[in-house]
Amino acid sequence: MAASATKIKPALHVEVRLKSTIGTFVRTDLVREEVSEWLCTRFVHLKLKQQVTDYEGLSLGNYIESIDVVDFSGDQADTSSHRLEDVQLDVQAYELHSSSDDGSPRTVVPSVESDEADPSPQIRVTPLPSKSLNGVWNALIFDEAIPAKLLHFLTRMISLTKHPSLNLTILNWNRLLLLHGPPGSGKTTLCRALAQKLTIRLGRQFTHGKLVEINSNSLHSKWFGESGKLVRKLFDSVHAMADDETTLICVLIDEVETLTGSREKSATGNECGDALRATNQLLTALDRLRHRPNIMVFCTSNLVTAIDQAFLDRVDIKQYIPNPPPRAIYEILRSSLNELIRCDLLIPTDDPDDASDGASSDSVSLVQAGSDWEVLVLGSFPSFAEMNVHLWNRPNAPARKLWKLAQRCEGFSGRALRRLPFLALAMHTYSDPCPVPEALAALSLAVDEHAGRIVKNDEPSHQPELIESGL
Repeated sequence: MAASATKIKPALHVEVRLKSTIGTFVRTDLVREEVSEWLCTRFVHLKLKQQVTDYEGLSLGNYIESIDVVDFSGDQADTSSHRLEDVQLDVQAYELHSSSDDGSPRTVVPSVESDEADPSPQIRVTPLPSKSLNGVWNALIFDEAIPAKLLHFLTRMISLTKHPSLNLTILNWNRLLLLHGPPGSGKTTLCRALAQKLTIRLGRQFTHGKLVEINSNSLHSKWFGESGKLVRKLFDSVHAMADDETTLICVLIDEVETLTGSREKSATGNECGDALRATNQLLTALDRLRHRPNIMVFCTSNLVTAIDQAFLDRVDIKQYIPNPPPRAIYEILRSSLNELIRCDLLIPTDDPDDASDGASSDSVSLVQAGSDWEVLVLGSFPSFAEMNVHLWNRPNAPARKLWKLAQRCEGFSGRALRRLPFLALAMHTYSDPCPVPEALAALSLAVDEHAGRIVKNDEPSHQPELIESGL
């Protein structure tokens, strides 16, 4: 009788952020070992998004800034709490770097012309994990778990391809991710956040990382035949960075269609052959990169139909990033308004339209979320799930009004949604701090203006118009 297969435990990911101490070196492997042993000894359960405290008694506790339970790789259960004996604990320790830690945050590759240098930067190098990207991952809001799925897939693929005996000529893996979708949907931000998270998640394989952002437009030279040389020279510098195999190199090519336009369409349209040479050179450079185990290439595009088919065939993961649906819109607006409340720019006050008895702007109650009990602070906007459960009979509650606004914003980009609360306060309120009901009324006006629903009067307005292209 065949032995039953051993069940693989899912991973519970814990991140340990170290303090930035000048002149002090802390071995992250020792921190991982000590924190892992301490967690298994002290805790029976750990909960997602839990901030673990009371670690000061550890021998390396003075170097720890925070310990957070951030992710679970198994099936999403009804509860966010997990027994440690049922999971594989994955603890990663890291320190955030400032942009100046490597001497210069921006590297400029000069033009191949000897008598003239291109003033626009072609690549920007950011050390990872970066202070400038701290918190970006948690600010991502999508209707589906797109970021978590991409992170899990990329982590597994990079780990698998680092196997020393793996023959990559048999298994085709080009280390190429393409995010495509409408402008402002969060593609570039997601790529940066993925680079940050990958560097942390793969801390056992790479000591640190670098994010190399390529300015696609700067690779088109005014001199015929030079664009391909610029592309080759740029990727030669990327190869030089990857010589240190302890460094994870994440390359980000924004608006990749600028460099990978369809060669078939260009040839039939009698377009300049320089663009064809640039596309050919980029494809050759990407083929060279696939043999580097410490390189990952992220690309974004607003016009995927304009991209050359040979490039699309090399892409390992194509992920469409749509504009947010109403539920995600609510969460985006909610997070922005709660930040304004946290900074005392908005004041939670009782709404006269809200007829619920006993509703108070500063009250706190315990509510049940799944099988976990959590604190719901009524002085801030609740999550979508909490709003649906606890405010279903209060149509004029601030959160319900925000939900109605979110439904009117369908089709707006994530970039525009993040901008709307600020525009609303700047254009339609006149004092700080502003009561929440007044802010919601102002936000309603800003939504109408953005959607072009307000009929302008014939007489000139003394109020400035919102210029979308300039914001």
